[in-house]
Amino acid sequence: MAKNIMVLSGTAMWAKVFEPDTKFNPDGDYTINLQMPVAEATPMCEKLDEIVQAKFDEAIEKDPRLKNTLTTQCCSNPVYDRDTGDDTGNVEFKFKLKAKVRKRDGTTYEQQPAVVDSKRVPLTKETLIGNGSKVKIAFEPVSYVMPSTKKAGVSLRLKAVQVIDLVEYGNSATSVFDEEDGYVAPATTTETVSEEIPFDEGDF
Repeated sequence: MAKNIMVLSGTAMWAKVFEPDTKFNPDGDYTINLQMPVAEATPMCEKLDEIVQAKFDEAIEKDPRLKNTLTTQCCSNPVYDRDTGDDTGNVEFKFKLKAKVRKRDGTTYEQQPAVVDSKRVPLTKETLIGNGSKVKIAFEPVSYVMPSTKKAGVSLRLKAVQVIDLVEYGNSATSVFDEEDGYVAPATTTETVSEEIPFDEGDF
């Protein structure tokens, strides 16, 4: 696991972590959004802003002409109430991982995020992670400069998801699991938990 892996905790929205979304990319993307209060997000936003600023400074150093046109892209977006339009006091982070990566030499390889329960036991696609589920997300920040938009920013590359409190997709009720105990996969498994999954067992 890369040394610059970071972890955020919050509320999951629009999770597609078992079957890649092919709407905008034929090769597929695994995606999940995470919402959390501004105050809780601030420390991570500051770290990510530092990464973006470093990329910005690097680009200006290479080409001073960019100083008057290049801007920075915020790493999160404010969340507004759909009915009233009021600011909810939360921000949203968007995570993505390409299902298939095409290398410069023409070869490809496939990848997918690890998805585990509160005890770090791997979950299967039968687990429907609905909006409102409490999760932890491990990700790799990857800075970039986009010439077309003249923006420097950071992509949040999805690596792993830990489901702490499950709200099943299609179920309007809250999780049937006690939040204090955390969500545990219903099926007993002897599968060894990967040591590369950057979550502590029951760490929530």
